[in-house]
Amino acid sequence: MKKIATTVDNIVRRIAGERALEEYAAFRSWNEIVGELIAGVAVPEKVVNGVLYINVKNSTWRQELIMQKPRILEKYASRFGPGVIKDIRLN
Repeated sequence: MKKIATTVDNIVRRIAGERALEEYAAFRSWNEIVGELIAGVAVPEKVVNGVLYINVKNSTWRQELIMQKPRILEKYASRFGPGVIKDIRLN
């Protein structure tokens, strides 16, 4: 499985550049960043120019994630560096 991930990373790097690879890694890390409970109700859709778009199960969880957004962004900054994920949009 690691070999496939490495191959995908290399393809993304060649096509879209290093920044896109960082965003892709951040996208893939959503479940680890937020934990199982939140990952079960909020699924990442895409990353565009440092903005991570999340599809949330319902309005109650959307409100919860709005309150947790600063903490989640801090975790992303700590793991990937500042600016890779600049904002999170909840749908």
